[in-house]
Amino acid sequence: MKIIEPKLKIAFQFAEDKSFTLLQSSYDLYFNKAVIHMDEETSQIDTVYFNQCTFESVDFTKLHALDVVFKGCDLSNCTFNDASLNRVQFIDCRMMGATFTDLKLKHVQFSNCQLKMSQFLNCKFDHVRFNENQMAETYISFCSQKSMELVRCSLESLEVVETSLNNIDLSTDEIEQLIIQPSDLKGATVSEYQAYDILPLFGVSVTSN
Repeated sequence: MKIIEPKLKIAFQFAEDKSFTLLQSSYDLYFNKAVIHMDEETSQIDTVYFNQCTFESVDFTKLHALDVVFKGCDLSNCTFNDASLNRVQFIDCRMMGATFTDLKLKHVQFSNCQLKMSQFLNCKFDHVRFNENQMAETYISFCSQKSMELVRCSLESLEVVETSLNNIDLSTDEIEQLIIQPSDLKGATVSEYQAYDILPLFGVSVTSN
């Protein structure tokens, strides 16, 4: 699966403030180790790079984000509701307890992020890659996926509800205590080792004989 990466400009406007409130529309900005707030009317961020920034339970409701990178940021307990993310990267971010509801994600990457206890509810995944993330106790419910990858992620106690994992290769992931219905797992690929942990969930006994 090919992911289109954020298209960032070579020259940014550097924001020197250590505490910054994004306005209704924010373009071509670079933030370094800043505390970021959102204005009530903030609706769009375009071509923005956040490096080691802190978002204190920020509400991203109805935000449209295009060509944005979050690197080394703290987005714990943030809320993304009825928003759109297009060509967005989350790299080395802390996102524990983050909630994604009614979200459209297109060409989005989560790489080496802490997504423990995060929730994805009624989201649409279109070319989305989860790569080497900690996703223990993550909850994925009533989502649809056109193209999605889970690569070398820790999926301990991952719960999947009414979300098809058809055509998704789980063989590189760490799976333990997966909570899922057979219909949602249909069409997924697992390794032989993983099968020993997954099949008993469906009442199937596994023997080496």
